[in-house]
Amino acid sequence: MDLLNRYLHAVGFWLPKPQQDDIIAELSEDLRSQIEDRAAALGHSLDDDGIAAILTERGHPMLVAGSYLPQRSLIGPALFPAYQFVLKLVILWILTPIFILMVGPATVLSSGNPFLGLAETAWTLLLAAVFSMGIITAIFSILERYPHESTFQWNPRRLPAVAPAQASQPPKIVSRFNAIVEVLAGLFASLLWIGLMWSPHTLRVNGIVIAPTPVWRSFFWPILLVTLASPAAGLFTLLRPRWMRTRACVALGAHAVVLILLGALSNMGPWVRVVAPGVSIAGVANANHWTNVSLSIGFAFAFIGTLVAAVGEARLLARLNPAQTPGPVTVRR
Repeated sequence: MDLLNRYLHAVGFWLPKPQQDDIIAELSEDLRSQIEDRAAALGHSLDDDGIAAILTERGHPMLVAGSYLPQRSLIGPALFPAYQFVLKLVILWILTPIFILMVGPATVLSSGNPFLGLAETAWTLLLAAVFSMGIITAIFSILERYPHESTFQWNPRRLPAVAPAQASQPPKIVSRFNAIVEVLAGLFASLLWIGLMWSPHTLRVNGIVIAPTPVWRSFFWPILLVTLASPAAGLFTLLRPRWMRTRACVALGAHAVVLILLGALSNMGPWVRVVAPGVSIAGVANANHWTNVSLSIGFAFAFIGTLVAAVGEARLLARLNPAQTPGPVTVRR
């Protein structure tokens, strides 16, 4: 039945995940009954040629998957799975990485305000996604109206092999070593922040003095609470290692607070003041400008990194089932 399994796997590829298991189970039962009936009629078991004939009669995997989906007026059920797949491929796996890794950083670097640069990048990505969706929809509409005879020609024997099933692994808890490192790193960051704000320090390089502006003092307590969240989370992990859902909620909340702080802090510059004795006024102004621009770019990258971490915690939270009884867990070393 390897050929049948490959066929079912190919059909499942075009089905939405929430309905995939039920549809494949129904289709599998129907095909197996058909194979048994034909074998009984012939008086012997079917070989690969016989099974391939039945699968060919049933139809192309994409067509079969489309027959289980709701009817669409613009794009019919035969082409809709491919249409949906191409949309995801272009928008999620091509456009989005390009904008995050290339267009976004270039826009932020050329913008005076990093968050305005991020907003411009997001808007441009949205326009590109809408344009791509329109083009792809138009192409599939034409294919729907004027299909080519070779569109759904296929051979069951050329279906890809099915990869061995992998047992689903429960989310791994943080190891005790990582939790201890988290506690120590958070305490160090908290003490460092208190020391910097208790007695403001200046950086001197070849007679040039770089000093923080008073804007940082207004963020003393919020930033201190954020730095203390790390040792608190590490200590919580040491005491309650299986309470992963609670930890994920706390971490997600901490990331949200950091995003708010970065957004507020980015609009309250300048953040440092550069003093350079013996340098012209224009030179000092230029040094102040580019030093604070560098900090604004750092805030933008910190915002992106925190956002990625928050998405990771949200995905972990979605994987955890609150009704599931805690069982054996795997510790990540």
